[in-house]
Amino acid sequence: MQITVEDGSQISEKAIEELKKHTDMIECECPARLMEILEKVRNFTEYSEQCIEKYPEDKATHKWLRSSSMNLDQLISTTLIQLARYEGFINEDNEIVERPSS
Repeated sequence: MQITVEDGSQISEKAIEELKKHTDMIECECPARLMEILEKVRNFTEYSEQCIEKYPEDKATHKWLRSSSMNLDQLISTTLIQLARYEGFINEDNEIVERPSS
């Protein structure tokens, strides 16, 4: 499974879905909360893209906002990948570790 998207820094939606299956294996909610924040950032990125077309007089502002939210996506994605690796959800080859069967 591909953990990251083409640029190598953003975590793919498919990888997020797989990691969600692992979040109950640790006591804290940090991974789940990071995924929630990432989803909100991605929703904002989509929204700002729509604003670029909808409000041409503020195009520069919305391009800046979109760029900033994409930077946040990269930071949160990297943090989530590192946390998943630290918790043993991702191995050293950036592959999602199979969840132990019950």
